[in-house]
Amino acid sequence: MKKTIEPGLLRIFRYFAGVAVVYFALLWGFTLFSAGWQKSVQFQFLGNFVVYFCLYGYLNLPIMEHRLKKLFLPLGLLVAAIFPVIGNFVYLIHPQQTDIFTIINRSWLWLPVLFVPLVLIAWQYNFKAVLVYIVFTNGLELIVLISVMENFTYETLPLISVPLIRAFAFGTVGYIVNILIETQRMQNQKLIQTNLRLNQYMNTLEQLATNRERNRLAAELHDTLAHTLSGLSINLEAIKTVVQPTQVEAQNMLDHSLNITRLGLNETRRVIKALRAGPLDDLGLKMALKNLAQATSARCSIPVSLNCPDQLPVLPMDVEQSVYRITQEGLENVVRHANASRAEVNVEVMADRLELTIHDDGVGFVPGQASNDEKFGLRGLQERAASIGGKLLVDSQPGSGTLVRFVWERFND
Repeated sequence: MKKTIEPGLLRIFRYFAGVAVVYFALLWGFTLFSAGWQKSVQFQFLGNFVVYFCLYGYLNLPIMEHRLKKLFLPLGLLVAAIFPVIGNFVYLIHPQQTDIFTIINRSWLWLPVLFVPLVLIAWQYNFKAVLVYIVFTNGLELIVLISVMENFTYETLPLISVPLIRAFAFGTVGYIVNILIETQRMQNQKLIQTNLRLNQYMNTLEQLATNRERNRLAAELHDTLAHTLSGLSINLEAIKTVVQPTQVEAQNMLDHSLNITRLGLNETRRVIKALRAGPLDDLGLKMALKNLAQATSARCSIPVSLNCPDQLPVLPMDVEQSVYRITQEGLENVVRHANASRAEVNVEVMADRLELTIHDDGVGFVPGQASNDEKFGLRGLQERAASIGGKLLVDSQPGSGTLVRFVWERFND
């Protein structure tokens, strides 16, 4: 069963319930003012009028949908199907109903009110639910017909064929509707995925354009202002060497000017560093990790494999930074201390969390010892993970390699 109601289905269901109210009101009025109709038939039409009137109110009360949640739609469909069937059963087992063609004609009166719930079930659920509906509405009617008939004759064959023909028609229509709806769902899903990829592509292009502009500005600042301040600092240092020590005021002014120049140069360098795009800004998380793994392999001749989904969801910047830095530090530890022959990096995104693992087959160590934690920088990694609400766990034993596992469990926040 689906958790959510298909878009537009409730609106159609409400419209059907309203039409059914009018339908049974007209039938009841027709039997009431026309001769030859039995009281039991009039009461059945009146009863269905009341039932569908209540169903219409039920479907239009938001409080019912809020309280019943998943049961709201199934209960409505059950009411829409069960009362016409019960009314027909009462009619079929009534001892005075012996005219075959009267029974057949009346049986077809239920077709409109049984047909719409069939379409709604095929729309919302799968074909198995359609088959259950067919058995309930037509199979039981066939059983009742067989049980009330004294013997089978050529004249009774049309009566038996009514539920069979209706079941075949319901099955055909239900199957076609179900196939069409499933096809539409798959097409909608493909459109959503394509739209997501296009949005990610546009965001990537925008990010690349922004990063190019930032790098251009950083280069301009480096080549102009930074060089100018650096040259000015050197000149001031040179002037300071030729100024006589007795010229105290001049020395103080030069020292003050040097301090201001150095401060400006440091601030310029800080701005340049901030402007220059890092690997994440330039490439995105997946490509940055891929480049990091390839660079590590090329630098130390240790094969580093990366397993990462093709499409990563949009993550907060601090989470992406932590994933990248933890991977960077973890691979650096593999190169420096593990003496490993291979390493593996896995990124897995689940419904409620992101998980990063770095595994090597190196010499291993004993986690928890202060010297080891300081040596491998584990304390800093754990603090970085904790700063974004994640956890970093290390599993290692001497001679058994090392597994670093980072888990961020706030993916839905």
